[in-house]
Amino acid sequence: MSGRAIIKDDTSRIKYELELFLLSGESQLYEDGRLIASIAAANCAAEISFGKLILSAWGDGWSRSWRVVSCEVAPEALLLQCTKQMGRTECRVELRRGQLDDKAAQSRAEFAEKIAAMIESSFAHLKVERAVTARDDLRHFSGVHTRLVIKERNQSIAAVAVSERESQSDIDAALAAGIIWLDALRRKNQSINRLMIFAPRERATTIATRLTAVQVRGASVSLYEVNEAERSIEPVAPFDQGDLDDRMRRAARRAEWPRKRAFSPEIAALVDSVVGLAPDLIETSSRAGRIAFSIRGLQFARASINRKLIEFGLSEPKQKLDDANQLELASLVAEIITSRQPDSESRNDLIFRAQAEAWLESIIRRDITAIDPALDPRFVYSQVPAYRGNKRSFIDLLAATRAGQLVVIELKVAEDAEFPFQGLDYWLRVEWHRARGDFERRGYFKGLKIADAAPLVYLVAPLFRFHATTKLVAGSIAARAPVYRIGINEDWRSRVRVLLNERLNPEE
Repeated sequence: MSGRAIIKDDTSRIKYELELFLLSGESQLYEDGRLIASIAAANCAAEISFGKLILSAWGDGWSRSWRVVSCEVAPEALLLQCTKQMGRTECRVELRRGQLDDKAAQSRAEFAEKIAAMIESSFAHLKVERAVTARDDLRHFSGVHTRLVIKERNQSIAAVAVSERESQSDIDAALAAGIIWLDALRRKNQSINRLMIFAPRERATTIATRLTAVQVRGASVSLYEVNEAERSIEPVAPFDQGDLDDRMRRAARRAEWPRKRAFSPEIAALVDSVVGLAPDLIETSSRAGRIAFSIRGLQFARASINRKLIEFGLSEPKQKLDDANQLELASLVAEIITSRQPDSESRNDLIFRAQAEAWLESIIRRDITAIDPALDPRFVYSQVPAYRGNKRSFIDLLAATRAGQLVVIELKVAEDAEFPFQGLDYWLRVEWHRARGDFERRGYFKGLKIADAAPLVYLVAPLFRFHATTKLVAGSIAARAPVYRIGINEDWRSRVRVLLNERLNPEE
């Protein structure tokens, strides 16, 4: 496409371009090359919240949202670099209309030729028989990853490669794509017992870590880093958190975990003044010098501990709370309570549909036994920090059974092929901390003896919102990380009911 313009660090301009594009008619919505749906302007919204531009889209029974970081404007298309899951995952969202852009497809085809030549020059006994980049929605291939069939003498090898030009989330997804590709090939040739993954240099850490707990039945998996500029390929051994270098281990030891703190009387009075508007519904959480206020997962106000003030509103700029606008805050709280009801008649209202996963989390957090009676209702921690070296991320929910076995709970309300491996990522970090006694030392689970057993992983989502490949991908996770699919009812906002509870990976 010609006439492109790239916009960064200007949320107002990006919001304008989004709204202008949406007003021009129906478009196709893609995430990381995979078609989500055709949407009209009435089913999409761009809102600025806390200085961040949030794009939301929804349809019958589904909703998604992303934080937009930058925007590339082209004729009949918007290409958006985004993050999701509270910034933990990068992705590419595209709105397209009319003739599709073939530049990305051409670039990926060129990469397929390049990586095939590099493999043959780097491995004397390997011959690339086939390299495919075309999308295949039936088999759940987006076209981002190059799928290869490699010959070594008379033996076929499955392989997946991803270019350095792709997003980090696409690179991390190469392992799942490889497992799906291997399964597709095995349906025709059961003798294939090897999978090779080729990822860009210095960007394969997540895959290498996952491989410490992945065992594909009847096949070996090997990882390689590719330097496209130097046309070189180097093997990468799987490693866990304990294999990180000394600098990163020191950073992990210095890591600060959140502690409940006593607030000054002035701050406590400010918090009470907001919570008192709806004490049974307003929840608070504190992090990084701020206290956030939310109702059914939707944040509507924040308190600055250092500045000793409260700001409120659903978009930016926030209003500073003072004597003159107390009624406005009360009115906002009342509006959220009315609109964010399970039986709301305004299901397309932004207040109702925003932060759906946070709403589900708030329900489960109030009654953790709704998803499993074996869980101890005394202990459920939200957004627990988990460290890998000097990197920190947050687990949706961390709980424990009554017998003391830790449980990592990941939540989704829409299909996501990476769901099982996202749960595995947190399992790896929780297990690392558990083995070192970090949870007891940091004051978690007081009064409960944490069992000397590996944590469980619960993947919780509406029953028909699991991706078609969930069982296949989860089945490759090693038995020492037990993974369970907890399928709940579609109308979970009214009350969570478990419709399916099954283990997805083999037992030892």
